Parts: sequence; C-alpha cells; structure tokens
Amino acid sequence: MNKWKMWKLLLVAALATLALIYISPTLLGDSNPSWNPLKKSLSFGLDLQGGLELRYTVDYKKAISDNMLRARDVIAGVVTEGLASEKGMDAENLTDQQKAELAALFTVERYDFDSLQITFTNEDDVDVVTNEMVREARPDLVRQVPSGNAVVLKMSEQRVAQIRDEVVNQTVDVIRQRVEAFGLVEPDVRKNGDTDIDIQLPGVKGTQLTAVRERIGQTARLAFRIVDRSETAVNFFQNNSAKLVEFQQKFPEKGNLLRLDQDTTTGQFFVAAEAGLTRGKGDALAKNALISFVKTLHVDDDHLVGYELVEDRDGNQVRRRFFRTHYLFSRADVTGDHLTQAMVQFETTGEPSVSIEFDSQGAKAFEQVTAANVGEYMAIMLDEEVNSAPVIKEKIGGGRARISLGGARAANEILADAQSLVTVLTHGAYKAPVHKVHDFEVGPSLGQDTIDSGIVALLVGIISVFVFMVVYYRAGGIIADIGLLLNVLFTLAILVGFNAALTMPGLAGIVLTIGMAVDANVLILERMREEMRLGKGPRAVVEAAYSRAFTAIFDGNITTAIAGVILLNFSSGPVYGFSVTLLIGIAVTFLTQVFVTRIIYDWYLDKFRPSQISTGI
Repeated sequence: MNKWKMWKLLLVAALATLALIYISPTLLGDSNPSWNPLKKSLSFGLDLQGGLELRYTVDYKKAISDNMLRARDVIAGVVTEGLASEKGMDAENLTDQQKAELAALFTVERYDFDSLQITFTNEDDVDVVTNEMVREARPDLVRQVPSGNAVVLKMSEQRVAQIRDEVVNQTVDVIRQRVEAFGLVEPDVRKNGDTDIDIQLPGVKGTQLTAVRERIGQTARLAFRIVDRSETAVNFFQNNSAKLVEFQQKFPEKGNLLRLDQDTTTGQFFVAAEAGLTRGKGDALAKNALISFVKTLHVDDDHLVGYELVEDRDGNQVRRRFFRTHYLFSRADVTGDHLTQAMVQFETTGEPSVSIEFDSQGAKAFEQVTAANVGEYMAIMLDEEVNSAPVIKEKIGGGRARISLGGARAANEILADAQSLVTVLTHGAYKAPVHKVHDFEVGPSLGQDTIDSGIVALLVGIISVFVFMVVYYRAGGIIADIGLLLNVLFTLAILVGFNAALTMPGLAGIVLTIGMAVDANVLILERMREEMRLGKGPRAVVEAAYSRAFTAIFDGNITTAIAGVILLNFSSGPVYGFSVTLLIGIAVTFLTQVFVTRIIYDWYLDKFRPSQISTGI
C-alpha cells in the first residue's frame, strides 16, 4: 500500500474519531463527564422538545403613512412656490408674511395611508399642481384627476409594494437578531406571504416566554418629541370630557379605570387610567383602556397622543400607579435611526438605566432641537409610550441622553428590563409596528414521546439495513455498513457543528439519506458482480465498478439535492428542517459512499490480497 493511500485511510480514521468525540455529549447526555471540554450537544426542534410558536403581521401601511406625512411638508413647500409664481411673487425670496398668506390658501392633509389631498380655497388654484411639479418633488407620487377644489396625490403601486417588502424583510432580520441574542438554538424566523412572519423558538420555557414575547412585540421606535403647551393642546382632553363620559357609559369595564386630571406643573389636562399598585395585568388593562378611549377622539396629523406610566411614591412605598396621556407634536427631529450605542449604566442611587449616544448627525439635531425649545418639555418616547418628559433647561450637546426605568420594583427586575431594552435598541427598531396573529406554547411531553418513537424507528431501520447488507453481500456488505455508519456519524457531527436543531422531519431526512446511501452501495456492488463475470481481477473489478456507478449515483444525488434546495428556499418550520438534514445527508452520502468506501476497498485489497471480491449470494 503506497503512502498516499495510507494517508487517505488515516485521514478518514481521524475524521471519524473527531466526529465521534464531537458528538460524545449528545451520546452521553446527562452522563457526559464534567472533565469533558465538549459540552455542545445536538438540540431538538420545536416538534420534539416544545417551545414557542408565534405569528406576527407587519403593519406596513403605518410605515407608508409616516412616509406620506414626511411628504406633506415637501408638497406644501412646492405648492407654496407654485402659487407664488402664479401671483407674480419671487418664489425664492418670500417673506414670512407672504408665506403665511399663501399657506392660508390651501391645506395638505392625509387622504389615505398612501395618499395626500391638497384642498384650495379657490378652485382656480387647483391647476397649480401639475404632473411636472409632483414628479420633481416626489417621483413616487401620482397626481389624480382633480375634483372641485381638491386634488389627490397617490403613491404608485410599485412604490407601495417596494416599501412593503423592504419593511417586512427588515422586520424579519431584526426579529432574528433579537431572538438570537437570547442564545436560543436554531430559531426559525421566516416570512409568510406578503406581510406575515412565522417564528418558531424551540426550547423556550419559564421566564424566557414572557421576555421573548415582549422583545419581539416591541417596535422599539425611539423618538424625542416636544409637548404642545398651546392653549388648544392644554385643554384638548378637557374639551373632550363629554366623549370621556360617553365612553365610560358605553364601556364601563374600561371606562371605570379612566378619569380626567390636570398636571399642576404644565397645566395640561390629561386622562389617567389606574393600573394598580404592582406591575402585572393591571398595566396592560389600564393602557388598553386609555388607548381605546383616545381612538374615539380626532387627533390632527401633526399631533399624537403618548402614554406614560406614572408611579407616585413615598420613598420606596407606592401610593398610586397610573398611565396618563401627553398631547405632543408628531414631528420628531431626533429618532433612534441615529443611535450608535446603548448600554446599561447605574445611577448614583444604584438604580439601572439605559444610556444612549447618537451619531454626529443625531447629536447635531438633538442640540438644535434643545436649543430651539429651552423651557419646553421634551418627551422621550419608545414607540407610543413616554418614558419621561423633562423640561429642557438649556441646549444639550454631546449627543447623549438617558432613559430611566424606575419604579417600585426589585433591582434585578429593573436590570433585566434595562438589558432587554439595550438589546432591542442595539439591534434596531422595526420600520413598522407588528401585531400578533397567534401565539402557541408547544408542550414538551408530546415531544419526548415523539423523540423516543423516532429514535426507536431510526435504530430499527438502521440495524435492519446493516444486517441485510452483511447477509446478502458478505464482505462487500461489511464495507458498505462501515460507509453507512460513517454517514450517520458525519451527519450528526455537522448538525451539532452548525447548531442545527433536529426535528421529526429531520429524522425522516436522515433515514432517507441512509436509504440513498444503501442504494449507492447496491449500485456499486452489483457493478462489481457484473465485472467479476467478465473474469476481471479484484482491483480491476473495484476500479470499473466505481467508475461505472459514479454517474448513476451522482445523477440520483444531484436531482434529490435540487428538490432539497427548492424546499429550503420556499418552506418553513418542519419542512425546512427536513430540507436541511436532507441536503447535509446528500453531501455526506456522496462523500462516504463514493470516496470513503473506495479508500476502504483499496486498504482491503492491499492488506488481504483476495483472489476475488466477496459480493455475497
């Protein structure tokens, strides 16, 4: 036996040994000794060990609606210039008074989530809005046929579809990053249809369930908005007190939690919803009641209502906890889009908080906003919830801010919330809100039964095949069985190495690849029989058999692999697990049955120098 052949045999033996060592934690289970440096074992999917199955739908229309609100200012600007030119004014050098006079001649309001309506006081001014003007200002908007004194600008269908796909794909990426931060094994996050996202999280249990749900469901849009303290804004909720009474009468269960109150510092009237003295279901009920009531009110597009959890404490004792409303300008010049860093820090009191930093653009914007609003109140918002609304005492430079997470809670609870918030801020916010479609907890008891039955079926199948090959093909069958054993060994090692989770369909994929491996061995052994009938010697028989069988084996594996790739790209959940193990198994099968068994035959011929190859009955 030449040195090259010996080295190939030693390489196969070394790989087999390493694979066996690598999967030893899986084989030993709880018996894995503490001194073994290898701890990673094969994990099981949702169907085998239980976990959490979620589906969310992405509210892409909200992202498009926000886009249209940003377009409103642009359109208002070009319409103002168009009116100025029509009236013989210098459109590029308008005074503030001229701008105000022109602005009084029209309004730009959201018509639908994907459209704006421009309404003129004089119908003759409608012609100012031309296709060229719209195309130059916003190429993605299409001018509709005017109706009376109004004209609608609608976003093109192509642009709507593009934004929808961008938003949903970005949400998939962010969700995947958030759940992976938990250290979960093989989380499956996949797009389903145009707007839905399926999430399968095997092995999630206990306190992780709540944490995962909160982390995934949080849009995490960070924004800094100014509190509107105009007379109209201050009295907004007082002016809607009749609607509050109507809501309380119509929905007493929710309405009984609400009451009108006034902020003694800002003078602003607000609606409060009692949440109970401790954190729990009362928080969700109170906030939901408040949101439900606000939805019955008309809030202008340039304003929004934020919600803040307030805790009235006397030292460490909580006297009252409630959610309250804030009437805010919707414009946010500083957002989490410019966030560069978020980290947990501890106040002088020892209470955890989250420190954030902005990039140069965000820092500049933050400085400009605070400089222009000294004496006003700035709401620090995460999604629709106001974290705090401190007064701006002076211009704030440096691009740094702090988010407090206080409350009459244990320090470890606040710290956990701070760490979770850092995670969602670091991995980015969704570009649009997500809404839960379904939420299923899969129990582990059924999974264990399935594991046991699946393993039994797998072992029975493998042993039966092994015995058949030895009985029918004798020495050739033994070499084939060695190849099959290495096939299973290498497949399991690769699954462990890639941190893949084994599912029940995955077990089926392994069984299928074993069948394909047996088929490859049968082709080779039958070719050997044909070559032996021609009177060829052992080496010529092996050479010719592998050469003639190669094409059939390759074609069979490649066609199956094509089907596996299609399943991999267009499936999810159990079918996805099946395709992963199938593709791994195909690659390993081709390697072991075409190359490894050939190396073993070469060693066998050199070691024992048989007069003929034993191919059985």
